[in-house]
Amino acid sequence: MGRIRGEKKISGRSYLLKDNTENVIIADSTAMLHSVSFNDYYVEQFTAGVTCLLNDYADLLGEGTAVEYSLTKKFSKVELRMLVSGEAYDIFKNGSEARKRQFERLTGLNLNTELVSISYKYESGCNVVCVSLPLSKKRKPIYKNPMILAIVFGVGLGFLCLLLPDTVRDFIIDDVASEVKSVLLSVITGVMGPFIFISIVTSVVSLNSINDLTHLAFRILKRFVVCILFLMLVSIGVSVIFFNSFGTNEISFEPSYIIQLILSIFPTNVIDPFLNTNIPQLVVLGMLMGAALLILGDKVSGIKELLLQINQCVISVMKIILTVIPLIPFLSLLTIIGSGNASEILKGWKFIVAVYIVLSIAVAVKAVKTSLVTHIRIPDFWNKLKPIIITAFSTSSYAAPLNQMYEISDKELGIKPEFTSFWIPMYDAMFGIKTTVYLILGTLLAAEFGGTALTTSFLFIMLFVTLELSLASPGTTSSWTIMFEILGMSTDYVGLFAVYRTFTDNFSTAATITYSMLEQVEAAHKLGGMKEV
Repeated sequence: MGRIRGEKKISGRSYLLKDNTENVIIADSTAMLHSVSFNDYYVEQFTAGVTCLLNDYADLLGEGTAVEYSLTKKFSKVELRMLVSGEAYDIFKNGSEARKRQFERLTGLNLNTELVSISYKYESGCNVVCVSLPLSKKRKPIYKNPMILAIVFGVGLGFLCLLLPDTVRDFIIDDVASEVKSVLLSVITGVMGPFIFISIVTSVVSLNSINDLTHLAFRILKRFVVCILFLMLVSIGVSVIFFNSFGTNEISFEPSYIIQLILSIFPTNVIDPFLNTNIPQLVVLGMLMGAALLILGDKVSGIKELLLQINQCVISVMKIILTVIPLIPFLSLLTIIGSGNASEILKGWKFIVAVYIVLSIAVAVKAVKTSLVTHIRIPDFWNKLKPIIITAFSTSSYAAPLNQMYEISDKELGIKPEFTSFWIPMYDAMFGIKTTVYLILGTLLAAEFGGTALTTSFLFIMLFVTLELSLASPGTTSSWTIMFEILGMSTDYVGLFAVYRTFTDNFSTAATITYSMLEQVEAAHKLGGMKEV
């Protein structure tokens, strides 16, 4: 077989074997991934998935079947492209349930972090399979950061509007900027329904069995809930210090309303939660649907396949929405400054300082608790986790240090790889630490801005919805939009708070990663996830 090697491309021809572990495709993939600094555990996960795919083709098409392949290192990803001669065979349609679950884990189908993407098509008598792995991206220069650009242009055009005639200024602010911002927020809210539902369902369906769900997932979910309640408590405590007055407009309260709210989380049908974007009902519906599909197994393989396809569609839609998210703070700054209310922006220091304090307290408490449980000194934790924390802080990305998280969990912290491979995707899909903190602080500051009183019903609804949104993790901007609408508050503050959040993202990402790793170590100790000594 001939191979062409280069710094950025490896290509050649191979032939299927009974056991493809030593196939040259695997060897070249390993070499390419190591050349771009993927850690051993991540490389093993990837090559194991590709080996299983090649073994499936060998079983179906026979040994000796030709495979043309190419490995290409691009700016943002490494791509493996394979052309397998013979009849059509799509792993997601023809593979066993075990194979599908393995590839679901490989591709990270939890809507928040796309670890690997796999595409398939059949053309000219060949099965064409493309496997892409995103590289850890370096942080863009500040002048290329969309959110920073949105802030700069929003401030600049806002002050420019002050120089325009009143009729022109009112047209730009009231008829253009405000209307466009309302449409964008409405679109975000509308998309959140399928986003949250699919996120919950795919997280549950990716488990091996209902036993995994009941014995491990529910126990981990319980830990998530406890952590969220702790974060909410700390956030409210810090808010009391910084937010001097929450307003004077009383909200009517009926004692029976709390009971009705609790009962309302259970949907009466499967349509209304989507139509009304009822987050509590969507979370419950997603858990029930995922558990049902897990119990039925192969009997509902067609539904699972459909969900995977819908999942990919939702991911694509969310990527499109994320590209326009910076427009929201841009339009908010434009309307606030252009309306002569620039002084409101300066109040954001309270939010920024509060975020730093809340996350510092949360990480410190978690470090002490984990140290007591595991008997590992806090300085030792720091030395082990320092590479992850630095990567998270410098990139402000949860995905960037994922390779290091798997490797350090295995080699430095002594956690079983199978526990880590279950924990990290589930944690990423169903536990938004930043969402919890941002939601509480943002909602309470918005209440102060809008003169809304903190009545019992207000606080209960805020805490209840925060718990739901933290487990669903739809994103901060989306969460604020949903929360403000549920509480009957103005969504005008969403864009403004997105500006405040920009100045905390690096620290909050690093704190979130640190908290999650500490929680993983503690959970592994209590749930049997540590390696045998």
